[in-house]
Amino acid sequence: MTEFEKMQQGKPYSPADAELTQFRYASRRLCQQLNMIDPADDKAQDMVVTKLFAQRGQGVAVEAPFTCTYGMNVRVGSNVAFGPNCTLIDSGHIEIGNNVLIGPGVGIYSITQSLLPLDVQNGEHEISLPIIIGNNVVIGGNSVIKAGVSIGEGVVVESGSVVDGDIEPFAVVAGNPAVVIRRLR
Repeated sequence: MTEFEKMQQGKPYSPADAELTQFRYASRRLCQQLNMIDPADDKAQDMVVTKLFAQRGQGVAVEAPFTCTYGMNVRVGSNVAFGPNCTLIDSGHIEIGNNVLIGPGVGIYSITQSLLPLDVQNGEHEISLPIIIGNNVVIGGNSVIKAGVSIGEGVVVESGSVVDGDIEPFAVVAGNPAVVIRRLR
């Protein structure tokens, strides 16, 4: 099994693998290109975002600077806006629904570390877990979404929150770790 296949299946893998390194370089080049485009040049931005993500809907806005690890593991719906300084560590699949606002400085990290000594000794110390963000979600600035999390429809994540567990639909969450502070329905 290749390191890429291990990564895709959520098994411990080595990020130092040559193939994975080339994938990261390609993504980094696209992110650099995106970050240097004139903000008024929507056509050029759309072209780079289309190359970067595995899938994207209509009306996707990405403010520079923006960083993502692979890009090919990100699926973005329509009417999604990323504020400046967002970082996506997309070793695992990241799926973002429609009508999602992601504030500045948000980190979405689909990676965790293996704690098994033999995995670490073999260099297979990363594990990727999927992240699913539903439709009509607002993620406040400087929040962190951790690996393996599902965020339901209509959720509001208050600024500065750390989401490390699933959030049921139509909830407002805040804190570290994020907890439900009220319901929207």
